[in-house]
Amino acid sequence: MPVRPGTDQDASEAASLVRRVLREHGLPFDPWGLDADILAPGAAYAAFYVATDAAGRIVGTAALRRTGPASGELRKMFLLPEARGNGLGRALLEAVLAAARARLLERLTLTTRSRYDRAIRMYERAGFRLVGPARRPRGDDLGLVYELDLPGRDDPARPAGLPRRQPIPALAA
Repeated sequence: MPVRPGTDQDASEAASLVRRVLREHGLPFDPWGLDADILAPGAAYAAFYVATDAAGRIVGTAALRRTGPASGELRKMFLLPEARGNGLGRALLEAVLAAARARLLERLTLTTRSRYDRAIRMYERAGFRLVGPARRPRGDDLGLVYELDLPGRDDPARPAGLPRRQPIPALAA
C-alpha cells in the first residue's frame, strides 16, 4: 500500500474515511469545525498524504499544518481498520515528519483521543510526549495533546524526541 501526496481531488474520499473512523470510535464528524480542513487540504495543509490499497482506494490520511514559523501540527492521521497493523500508519507518520524537517520545523504537536491507544503507542515510539489536554473537545472527549521536538536550525545535531518542556504532572500519571 503506497503513500503518496494527496490533492484536493482526494478530499471527498479522505473526508469519508475520516468520518468512518470517527464513527467507529463513537465520535462525531464536524465539517464546520474540527474537520473542515480535510475538505480543502490544499488550502489547509503544508503537506497532505494518503495511503492507498492495491485498487487505488484511499485507506489512510495524514497531514502537516503549519502553526508558526518553526512549528506545525500533525493532522488527520486516520487509517481504515483493514489498513492497520502493517506499518502503514508509521509510513504516513514518517512522510509528515519528513515534510516537517524539509520545512525546518522545530516542533510538532498533535491532538488525539485516549481511545486511539495503538496510535498513541506509535506516536510515543516516534518520540512524541504528552503535554496536556486538548483545548477543544470532540463530542464528550477532551483529547490529549502530544509534542515532538525536531532538530532545529539552532541545533542540527539535537536528536528528535528530546522534550524541551515537561508534561503536566496530572496527565503524566
